[in-house]
Order: sequence, then C-alpha cells, then structure tokens
Amino acid sequence: MSIKSKYIIKDNINQAMTMHADYYTNQDMLDIAIEKIFSSSWQLASYANCFDNNNIIPIDFLENTINEPLLLTKEKDKIRCISNVCTHRGHLVCNKNKKSKSLVCRYHGRVFNLDGKFKKAPGFENAQNFPSRKENLNEIKVKEWNNFIFISLNNTINNLSILDDIKIRLNKFPFNKIKYNEKLTDIFEIDTHWAMYCENYLEGFHVPFVHKGLSSEIDNHSYETKILENGVLQYAKDLTGADIYGYYYWIFPNIMLNFYAWGLSVNIVEPISINRTKVKFIYFPIDDSNSSKEIKNLIQVELEDQDVVKSVHRGIQSRYYERGRYSPKYEKGVHYFHQLLSKSI
Repeated sequence: MSIKSKYIIKDNINQAMTMHADYYTNQDMLDIAIEKIFSSSWQLASYANCFDNNNIIPIDFLENTINEPLLLTKEKDKIRCISNVCTHRGHLVCNKNKKSKSLVCRYHGRVFNLDGKFKKAPGFENAQNFPSRKENLNEIKVKEWNNFIFISLNNTINNLSILDDIKIRLNKFPFNKIKYNEKLTDIFEIDTHWAMYCENYLEGFHVPFVHKGLSSEIDNHSYETKILENGVLQYAKDLTGADIYGYYYWIFPNIMLNFYAWGLSVNIVEPISINRTKVKFIYFPIDDSNSSKEIKNLIQVELEDQDVVKSVHRGIQSRYYERGRYSPKYEKGVHYFHQLLSKSI
C-alpha cells in the first residue's frame, strides 16, 4: 500500500474510515502539513488595536515550526506585513514594538521605508549596480476583516471564504464594540497532535459525555454541523430553545472563532511537534463587559477537552488501534477535516 493511498478518506461518510493512526506519529506527515497547509493558508496574525501605541509590530509566523520573522507596519491607514530580515546580512530589522517613520537595522544601519522598500545604506557608496530590487524587504499578503489581520506566506489555500458566512449569519454581531482583553488571554501547551485537538473541536458528539456543565446549558438535540468551504460551523440552542447558545466556526486548518452573547473567543492551534501542540485562547468581550463567569466556564470546558485529546493521543499509538468509523450523524466535521488533510498529502 502506498503512503498516499493509506491516508485517502472516502467521500461517503457512511462507508468511510477515519484517518489512519500512522498520520499522527509520522514526522513526514507533520512536515507536509506545515509546508503545504500552514504556510499556504491564511493565519490570524493580530488585530488592529495592536497599533494603538505603535506602528511597527514584530511577529513570528508559527514560531515553533516555520518561525518566520515578520513585521506588521502601519502608515496612515495602510497595514502591511513585510519580512523582518535585513537584505544585507540577515539581521533582524526590528525586535520590539515601536513607533517610527522608518526601519533601521541596528547591525549596519541599513534603512527601509515602512512598506519595506530600501531607502539607504551607509558604506555602499561605491558598490556597482546597487541598489537593486533585492535590497527591498519582501512583502507578505495581508487581509483585514473586522479589525482582525490575517497573513499568508504563499496564499494558495482560500480558507477565509468562511468569513462570508459570518457576515451574513451574524450580521448583527457588534464587531465594533469588541476589544482584545490581554489579561484574559491563555496559552496552553498540550501533549497531543495538533490535528487531534481540531478533531475534538469539530464534533459535539462528546459534549454530553465529557462536558456535563456545558451539556446542562444547551439543548443537545438542537446541535447542528454545517460544512462550509475550508471550514465548519457548529451551533446549538440554549435550554429555552429561543436563542443560539453559541456559533462555533472552524477555519481550516487551525483557527476557531466562537461567538457568544458576551463577545468572541478565538482559539489558534499551532503544532510544536508530533507529540505537542500550542493553543492560544484570545478573548474579545463586548465593551469590556463582565464576562468572567462565562470565560471561567470556557476554561473548564478547555481543561476537560485537554484530558480527552491527551488520552486519544496516548491510545492511538497502541499496536491494537489503526482507524475507526465515523458517526454519520455527529462527525461530519471531522470527516471533512480528514478529507482536507488527505488532499494535501
């Protein structure tokens, strides 16, 4: 059996088997996901209010794997993303948030404009055929959406079309009133494969068994899963049946946008290694509303999920497990995710 055929997922969920266990233990599969999926998809880089006091923000694109040093810059109303690597000797151009009209490399004093264009370089007065276009800092594509900033190194996977569904379905959500709350932000490192964390998010099948508190607050029978282009939407009604408890959008491969009455929570899943995953929890309450109780409940759900995915990661390495079957009723999101992974191999 070829490697590729080993990971093919049938389109018909009623006949399909889940992803082969080897996918989670094979370093080559992780390398493929990082290069063909993560570097080619749009990733959430930051949010517009990061420029409240500065106009130059250093960031690292997937710092534990790709670790590409980049800069977000703002000039007037234009936000750009450019390489943070000097075109002279590779020194990092900027290593901290700052406010300035230009970028100056502190190694040899080379100067760039905020759009990355080369401006001047001391010591190169007699250099022939200098400067050329190669002296400019590379520019990375940027998309702005409701004050969120997305970037992509290669821009070959259109994973942001799901934002159109949010615009239509949640047309009354007060994006203009939500604000990033740094004090509430959490970062977890979990002993599990990154894809297992996403799989757990993509089905509500486990909710009544794992999340007793959450299950008591929603109408479990109302739980719905909708497949979108490069994404999945899940939602459920509250116990009254009159209102939606939450909308849970997953953007392939690793971004979760969770909409509630109190605001928005964002989960970003980043692979560290085959056996370890970083998850960032970022909270955007509406008008700094008192949402501490709701967020405390979310953290409890998160800790319960972590116990589950760590257990799955341990069990999937057993010699007695290879792959299972999908629940056609409850695991449509997981099936779609596995199909997308399969296509990248």
